[in-house]
Amino acid sequence: MIKRITTLLASLALVGACSDSTAVTDLNNVSAETLKGGLNPATAQLLVTGLLNQYRNSAIGFYVVFPESMARDAYRLDKADPRFITEMIGAVQPDAGAFTGGGVFTGFFVGIRSANTLIGAVKNATDASGVTAPERSALLGLARTMKALNYWNVMETRDSVGMPIELDRDINADLPPWVCKPNVLAYVSALLDTAAVDLAAAGGAFPVTLPSGYLDVAGTPAGFLKFNRGIKAKVELYRGLSRQAGTGATGFNNAIAALGASFMQTTDLSAGGLALGVAETYSTASGDVANPLVDAALHLNPSVSDSMQAGDHRGAKIVRAADPYSVSIGGTTVSTPFDYAFSLGSTSLTHPLPILKNEELLLLRAQAAIELNDLVTARTFLNFVRVNSGGLAAYGVFASQADARNALLYEKRYSLLMEGPQRLVDLRAYGRLNATSFHAGTSSSPIPGDVFTSALPIPKPELDARGGSVTLTCN
Repeated sequence: MIKRITTLLASLALVGACSDSTAVTDLNNVSAETLKGGLNPATAQLLVTGLLNQYRNSAIGFYVVFPESMARDAYRLDKADPRFITEMIGAVQPDAGAFTGGGVFTGFFVGIRSANTLIGAVKNATDASGVTAPERSALLGLARTMKALNYWNVMETRDSVGMPIELDRDINADLPPWVCKPNVLAYVSALLDTAAVDLAAAGGAFPVTLPSGYLDVAGTPAGFLKFNRGIKAKVELYRGLSRQAGTGATGFNNAIAALGASFMQTTDLSAGGLALGVAETYSTASGDVANPLVDAALHLNPSVSDSMQAGDHRGAKIVRAADPYSVSIGGTTVSTPFDYAFSLGSTSLTHPLPILKNEELLLLRAQAAIELNDLVTARTFLNFVRVNSGGLAAYGVFASQADARNALLYEKRYSLLMEGPQRLVDLRAYGRLNATSFHAGTSSSPIPGDVFTSALPIPKPELDARGGSVTLTCN
């Protein structure tokens, strides 16, 4: 076994060696033997398939359930394993040694390792490899974009806890520094810009085939650049919301600029136009993966239904649970049972899960405008979503920035329900991840002992490898 197997970095060589797809072998950890002959069209395909397959494996399940539980929109109520409740909303913090505390972490680092493997192979290749210089640039842009996305996804649940970023090290080297949130976000932003330069220098097509969920927007290098700019906009917006020195208005303006170069569009606001984007796809074929949100143990908090405005079309995603469930915390049973569940409709098992869609980009544009106190523009972009996705009457003039923020949080909550950590990130950024904000205007009773954990901890194996504590590196 590999030295220091208990540490995250050492374990990256082992974790995720299996794949849910049987199309190719060893997708997530291409062996040195496979790459011995260098990059060629076949190994390029294998590396890209492995990178994107690993991302699909990471950005499902707990990546959605944990943050939505922390944001109090959904809970996994498993009678056989109460940790989904007791460590998310009980009187204790998530256990750093359990799957709740260590979740939404290692898989994304496996993805970063996969990206680094692809980047290294491309850098060492020449025209003789059968992959041209523009094609190699396209592969670099794809790899660096996905690498940045994996870093960002860890930060969504770790926030001020920070994370290591200098990961492309020899397995026997010292562990990398633990870096603070502002430095991580600056690094991710710069990495996306480097990837954008690569994609701009690429040819008209990738030398590999991408999954079907990428093809509508990101099937070409030019399209992948638009996907890259959408991610950049999200990162810059939350850099601005962090209110760290040098961000604020700069971050919001950078987000607006990035959105202008993304696939955001307002010409088609039909259901298909709003859903336009990049998504993970699923199937019921042997060896493939069905949508992980089809889970009888997943229940929605009553406030999700209580807070929805009458006639909102997005309410179609909220259905009566087959098994209503009351939960006991600290010996007290919550009086309101969890009567509701999340539905993907008749195509649940094969329903795609958005990575980034036009509807979210429109809401990010509104959010950036609100933070710059441009409430007229904010109202325009909020109404694109409210009217066309929600089927509701348009907002009138906002009386204040606070009113606009309330409207934004409503629209984002229901447009992006059970699609990722967006609700958690927003509530945390606006200081609303607390009992007062959560229960205001709803009929839901506060859950006794609720601690409103804002960030998951450093996983215990990683902490142990660092002597039981970390010192944040920041500048």
